Amino acid sequence: IIIVLVILVSEAFVGMWINSFIVAVNCVGRVKQRCLSSSDTILTVLAFSRCCFLLKTTLQTFCSTFYPEIYYQNSIFQAFRAVTWFLNSSNQWFAACLCVFYCVKIANFSNPLFICLKFKISRLLPWLLLGSVHYNVNNVTVETSLSHVLAICGIGFSMAFTVFIISASLLLFSLLRHTRQMQNNSSRFRSPCLEAHIQAMKAIISFFFINIVNFIALLILLTNIYQEISAASTACTIIVDACPSVHSIILILSNPKLKKTLIKVLHYTSSSMEKSGK
Repeated sequence: IIIVLVILVSEAFVGMWINSFIVAVNCVGRVKQRCLSSSDTILTVLAFSRCCFLLKTTLQTFCSTFYPEIYYQNSIFQAFRAVTWFLNSSNQWFAACLCVFYCVKIANFSNPLFICLKFKISRLLPWLLLGSVHYNVNNVTVETSLSHVLAICGIGFSMAFTVFIISASLLLFSLLRHTRQMQNNSSRFRSPCLEAHIQAMKAIISFFFINIVNFIALLILLTNIYQEISAASTACTIIVDACPSVHSIILILSNPKLKKTLIKVLHYTSSSMEKSGK
């Protein structure tokens, strides 16, 4: 139990630091430039939602470990379950919205509807985010019926997961097609643009893997296939806590502004530690 507690708390601490970093950098940029790009807006909302989820996970872990007689009271347990559903679903939908935005903005298709979306996606962004929150609020429940939980998972997580898979697949296909064209038209040496395309495809493939693993673990947890204290449920909880943080790390490394700021922060921290050691 202690080992699991240490793992979960460590994951939560690292995840909150990573996502808080994204929120802080984008908020500072918003104050300085008095504007925030659409992609950074989604990223900020997603990071804030993940911070809330990890904070909830930390509180839930401590309550279930040190105060089980209070945690397992029906009202408390069901409240944690409802909040868990809301935050998990919000994270899934915000991640799907981010992928849809990247797909529409980056991918190149000649379909008239796709071209129309490319010019209107920034205007539709607030409605996408509000729609995601509205859907989650309407489906939050404290009922214990397994069939009801299965219905929520099937409708909520599956829809968000399907949206993510479709948009990520279209983006990957577009990048792959464009990369092949660049390879055929360029010399044997890789250009910076070609390298950027290859790195983007690697990031998308990693997003596929992370979301598939996370989706399976979420379904196992929310359908109560295993008891909450079982090894399988514990492993799924660790996976669910780790996947969003890993996804956020990849997003930081894929974003030039966030990556540059992170390097500066790490360099400053390292220099400060060396000075204090002397």
